[in-house]
Amino acid sequence: MRIVSELLLEESAPLPDDGRWLVLGGEAALAQELVGPVGGSVSWMPVDSRERDLAPRDVVVHDTEPEGPYDRVLLPLPPDRDLARRWMLLIRDVLAPGGDALVAGANAEGAKSSIADAAKVLGPLISDGYRQKHRFARFTRREVPAASLPAWAVVDGIMPGSWQRFTVTIDGEEIDLETQPGVFAANRLDAGTALLLAHLNIAERERVLDVGCGAGVIGVSAHRRGAALVDMVDVNLLAVQAAARNASRLEISGRVLAGDVYGPVGDARYDLIVSNPPFHRGKDIDLSVADRLIGEAPRHLLRGGRILIVANAFLAYGKAMERVFRNVETVAGTRQYHVLQGSDPL
Repeated sequence: MRIVSELLLEESAPLPDDGRWLVLGGEAALAQELVGPVGGSVSWMPVDSRERDLAPRDVVVHDTEPEGPYDRVLLPLPPDRDLARRWMLLIRDVLAPGGDALVAGANAEGAKSSIADAAKVLGPLISDGYRQKHRFARFTRREVPAASLPAWAVVDGIMPGSWQRFTVTIDGEEIDLETQPGVFAANRLDAGTALLLAHLNIAERERVLDVGCGAGVIGVSAHRRGAALVDMVDVNLLAVQAAARNASRLEISGRVLAGDVYGPVGDARYDLIVSNPPFHRGKDIDLSVADRLIGEAPRHLLRGGRILIVANAFLAYGKAMERVFRNVETVAGTRQYHVLQGSDPL
């Protein structure tokens, strides 16, 4: 169990034998520890679909923001400050009179600033502390006049239930997309994806899979360039919500699925697999997603199919692709990014 979960449990002790509890984000193990000792109900809104799949049977899992009231809310602070702010405003909405909220996070991920943000919308903290490079704080529900709320409390995307809008230009056409905090690249087109899109060629009626879709920028581009079907996959449930929303608005034929790499698509095969794969887990480099993306690609490609990925230039994805494909080429490159294509599996 992570340190932040242990802190929240320690600060919750002794656990009451009734009441309604809500956990925002975090890991399944935290929700699991509450089942049994908490005689009331435990609800959980996960972000990672892999954690959601581990949800205890007796926990009520929410894919969207739940309604209150809750007697206690536990918030393992996410590193995305805007997402933390959104959830603090959600706590303000769903916390029952007299209820309390416990927040905790790593100091290296901005916990101190996020706890200061919480005080601006939940009222002065009741207690706080610092342990093992983590901070925690307890708040009791108090009314903060709307006029006293910070300016960010009414920003689209940070307000619970709202969405951020941003515009991408695809083949000279401006397209509005919607996203929310906690989704990769937030409300902008990152440089790596922009380079990939500049070299994304789609043959008419191709079937495309976008792995790690985020808000769906690559999938939307593939659709606009003639793909017959675009499936989009992401492990992040917030990204899946955003991509599904954009796919519906733009009438994209295909599925938006929650899960890890190829897990959600089963035995489906495609003409093109495309991705800007993540390579960080926290502050550490983690190539496990890219390794699976490349290594398992052949069993998900149609005859003549190909995989197209963008990566930071210092990552040796080309060597990994050469172990799987006969034809590997660098389609484009800058000092920071490379776009690589693999075809004809070994």
